[in-house]
Amino acid sequence: MLRIKPYNLLVCLVFLAMTLAANTPAYSTIYASAADPPDEIKAPATPAVSGGSDVKEKKIAKVRPIQKVRPPSRADEVLGATLSGCILPVTRVRGWELGAEALFARAKGKVRFARGTYGFVGTAFDDVDLNADMGLPDHQTVGSFSVRYRFRPNWSIRYAIMPMEINGSGNTGRSFTFGNTMYNAGSNSRVKWERLYHRVGLVYDPIRTNRAKVSLFADYVRLDEKLSLSQTGAGFGGDTFDHSLNMGMAGLEFERCLRTGKYCNTLSMECKAGVAFLDEAFGSDVATGLKYSIHMGSGRWGYLAGGYRFVTFKKGYSDAVRIDTALEGGYLKMGFVF
Repeated sequence: MLRIKPYNLLVCLVFLAMTLAANTPAYSTIYASAADPPDEIKAPATPAVSGGSDVKEKKIAKVRPIQKVRPPSRADEVLGATLSGCILPVTRVRGWELGAEALFARAKGKVRFARGTYGFVGTAFDDVDLNADMGLPDHQTVGSFSVRYRFRPNWSIRYAIMPMEINGSGNTGRSFTFGNTMYNAGSNSRVKWERLYHRVGLVYDPIRTNRAKVSLFADYVRLDEKLSLSQTGAGFGGDTFDHSLNMGMAGLEFERCLRTGKYCNTLSMECKAGVAFLDEAFGSDVATGLKYSIHMGSGRWGYLAGGYRFVTFKKGYSDAVRIDTALEGGYLKMGFVF
């Protein structure tokens, strides 16, 4: 039996290990230092589906981040629109608007009226001042009323009336002729000025936004006017200048929103200007001011307005007959939209 010494066995094992190491390939340094493997290596294989049809991989949709939404205010709920900071009241179709106005007017004017015996005297062609010569009061509160109906989104029809009566008495300022009577300076007199001012027409809104509104209007104007003057205690009735005008009026209206509160209360500025013509006469009606509107629910509004208004009419019939009058002053108006 052959004996093998331990150191001989150790030499054989070392020689065998060196032989195997020489024939084995070394590890690649690329794989050792690489980062994550490619996606195709990481992705698991798609399982096969029976029937031979390929299953398309569903792409995961990108999810947008959640944004905070401002809760709607009361004005948004009432009007159904997002406010941009200021919004005008909206009048719905087939809606009505009623208004009442008080004009704190300064009544003034000049008249030339001579006929009969005194129609050709030297004072027949002088203009007589209603205040300084006849004694008409300078100031008077004049009321007016209006109604408006919107039958289309941009179209409406309206009617307005302004009745007026001013009475005065005193001493005449100078000598003048009125009608068929000569009035001497210092004579006791009584004067009465009556007027009925009608307007009816169409209004078209070419521009209507949350912040501004522009309107064009065309009206028929009817003016009935009567000016009476008499001497007190003179034993005769005096004279009356009575005339009527049938005119057309065209103009422009503009309203601009200034501020809207959280309860849908709106402050706005409005301007109106109309020019009257036809019937050989001239007239104008101009107003500007501020308007405060309050929402009352269910499409209803109430408003208060105030500003300045100027109304004038004049006509010359002949060299001996003509009239030129004006009302101007501050006004207060209240209305209801439903």
